[in-house]
Amino acid sequence: MSSDLAIGAYQVIVSTPNGDKIAIVAPAKEVDMPTTWNFFWKDLWNSTDFEYQGIVKISCDGLLWGLVRYSVFPLNDHQNILEVEHLESNPISRGTLDNRLVAPIGQWLMWYVSKVALQYCPCNNDDPLLILSSLETATDYYRDVIKLEYIGVAPSAPGEDLYAFRFTRDKATEFCKSHERKWGRPSRIDP
Repeated sequence: MSSDLAIGAYQVIVSTPNGDKIAIVAPAKEVDMPTTWNFFWKDLWNSTDFEYQGIVKISCDGLLWGLVRYSVFPLNDHQNILEVEHLESNPISRGTLDNRLVAPIGQWLMWYVSKVALQYCPCNNDDPLLILSSLETATDYYRDVIKLEYIGVAPSAPGEDLYAFRFTRDKATEFCKSHERKWGRPSRIDP
């Protein structure tokens, strides 16, 4: 990933069946790409232009628990926007909170990309800062848990329904602060 888009690596708190633990949210490496998840992460890695895109991981106890791929691109002459392109948690830690081995995975990944957007996408407080398109199965999560604003149906391939969400600068800031109040302020570390 270009150093222009990196915000570093962070220690964060996650909940496990054995109590709270330290996890690491950091830029991923090619060796981190799983081969048995829903997305073809190795293919995504190979097609990623790290000058404009990034892939970030969350890991705990040496195991990979989630990945997010995003792009930062110009919206107009004076504003960039971040698009979350793929976000996936480890298939063995999905479903209801009672069944998850590590939580929160997606929330920490969304915290990270929100921080990237806040740092590298200057805009007014009520302008779009971060966008993503979601399958119907994840719309409740993005609307109710992450608190993204639903903005309508998104363009998609035939036979695939996608739903568009966004954060304004104000809402991204609010999400990050709320998440840090609940889970603690991350500590920057050397990867």
